Amino acid sequence: MPSRSRALKDVLWALALVGLVAGVFRMWFGLGATTHMSDAVPWGLWKVLNMVAGVALSTSGFTIGFLVYVLRLEQFRKYVKPAILLAFLGYGCSMLALLFDIGLPHRFWHPIVMWNEHSFLFEVFWCVLLYFTVTLIELSPSVLEQTRARRIGRWLHRLAFGVVIVGISLSSLHHSSLGSLFLVTPVRLHELWYTSWLPFLFIVSAMGAGMMMLVLVRIVYARLYDPEPVFGPASSGINGIVCQIPGISVDSGGVPERGPEMVRLSKLAIIAASLLGATLALKVVDVARRGAWTGLGQGQWEAWLFGVELLIGLALPIVLVAIPRTRRSPYGLGVASASAAAGLAINRLNVGIFGYLRDAGSFYIPSLTEWAVSVGVVAAAGLAFLFFVENCSIFDERSVVARQPGESLTVLFERWSHVWYAALMSGVHRVTLIAVLVIPLAWILLYPPYSGDNIPTVPVQAATGLDINRATLWLNSDRKGVEVTFAHLDHQNRLGKDSACHLCHHVSMPNDRSTPCSRCHRDMLSATPIFNHAHHEQAVMEKERLSGWHATNRTCGYCHPPGQAKTSDNAKDCFDCHKTDMWLTSAPDSTINLSDACAFREAMHRTCIPCHKDKAQEVKRPNLAECYTCHTSLTPRQLVTGPVTANLER
Repeated sequence: MPSRSRALKDVLWALALVGLVAGVFRMWFGLGATTHMSDAVPWGLWKVLNMVAGVALSTSGFTIGFLVYVLRLEQFRKYVKPAILLAFLGYGCSMLALLFDIGLPHRFWHPIVMWNEHSFLFEVFWCVLLYFTVTLIELSPSVLEQTRARRIGRWLHRLAFGVVIVGISLSSLHHSSLGSLFLVTPVRLHELWYTSWLPFLFIVSAMGAGMMMLVLVRIVYARLYDPEPVFGPASSGINGIVCQIPGISVDSGGVPERGPEMVRLSKLAIIAASLLGATLALKVVDVARRGAWTGLGQGQWEAWLFGVELLIGLALPIVLVAIPRTRRSPYGLGVASASAAAGLAINRLNVGIFGYLRDAGSFYIPSLTEWAVSVGVVAAAGLAFLFFVENCSIFDERSVVARQPGESLTVLFERWSHVWYAALMSGVHRVTLIAVLVIPLAWILLYPPYSGDNIPTVPVQAATGLDINRATLWLNSDRKGVEVTFAHLDHQNRLGKDSACHLCHHVSMPNDRSTPCSRCHRDMLSATPIFNHAHHEQAVMEKERLSGWHATNRTCGYCHPPGQAKTSDNAKDCFDCHKTDMWLTSAPDSTINLSDACAFREAMHRTCIPCHKDKAQEVKRPNLAECYTCHTSLTPRQLVTGPVTANLER
């Protein structure tokens, strides 16, 4: 194992293992307990960073294919394999991130057989799935040539041109569709980013940043494994400073001369910078034509983010590539490439998350689990990249990293240093040691029950009467604007007048016949514990007239059997005492749990939706069970873009 890549692999293994632990917790405990996503901000870190930005940085697969197979620029042919590998890993990361994102991961296959051709997401799903298959086919010859199945690899290599053309079509369709996803939110997305040009801006910026990402990967690979073609031994004095000029020599005028590899990388960077320049020009023209310049002068934090996006992602790499001395240096070119990649990620985060926060009325900070999963997926992709470049001819036919033969097992362990040396020189031993240290630590840091702030708390506001008799109620329980105007008296009369109360109000507080729902269901998203043990101890003591220094201790036997552990399982049934003072029905259901009240939204939906579904056919109103029937503030179009979209989809 090359010493330069050993430390990097150790870090990647640690991050990937932390991500694995976080992924297990996400699957086991669900989205609510492990993320900070909500109805207002339904798209979290891994959806935007790993999927939307990840696939954009993987576009070199189809851009290099277009340059080589369509435009016949043979000088870039040696970059076809690494570009395909980047596309394969990038799209693989996006599919893995989507698996973590959907509420029911075991139903990931549904879009394959359950088609919704009117949805942009449906097209994105199929394009990502098919293009991932295309990259797998394109990558297969490089893998198979290292095995005995070389004939299959040669046969697949003959299909390269057709497969590349299909891949170019799929990837271009997919990136424009990703931009089209945000066109359905004209009211919610901030004016600096919402534009009808989003599909075109998405694909042009992805093409430029994707090629810059390939340049960065080539430089990093050279640094780790093959420094001579790029990081050459020549040194030169520039401005009086002696420094290493990677992979280039110096002419008599003191200007670096580029070698063949740097010439190709510089030309590729020029093409990429041209696309970034086109993106910058389109953004400036678009902001001017929409009159969105006013948003830049209002001092809002969105304006600062927009400026950072333009500076880091577009202006800086364009300037660095335009300067010959910087373009001829791998260090300068690496900075330009990294800047372009970071700027594209910032842009996708702005469009996918930050641009919605002002409308949502809440700020989104990803949870530690979200960060761990997102970074872990990228780390796993990095390990896969290093594995492929070390075992397959990715960058050229001779790029398979030479491996040292295994260490002899006859090492004398007369000193502890020999033991540690033998252990740390073995890849398996190093990974095992990292796992032993990292997994328990990640478990402690990420285990959801150890953290009480994973599930957001949204207090429920009581219903407001719209008339003096409260015949009509206004329900806007979380004050997020998705309200319901509920004709309470009309429902009561149609369902049986006073005798119909029990159909909705299943239980009341003691000695109360009209307890509002919000008294028990006090949180919008989470269950509320409503059983007060101390209060019951006091009530039993007063009822039974118990006395003494610790009279409440003598109350245990009134609810729990003597001689047994006092748990909720062996406690007396609540209805033994409250059968007559809490219920609105003559036949209470003893299976109802009175220790916890479910979330307010769950209680409302479980009460209203089944009844509406039953009545839909009877009253010949097929849309009676649709959300906008009760939530009159939502039209069918607004329902797609409103804050309840996440829960409707999940």
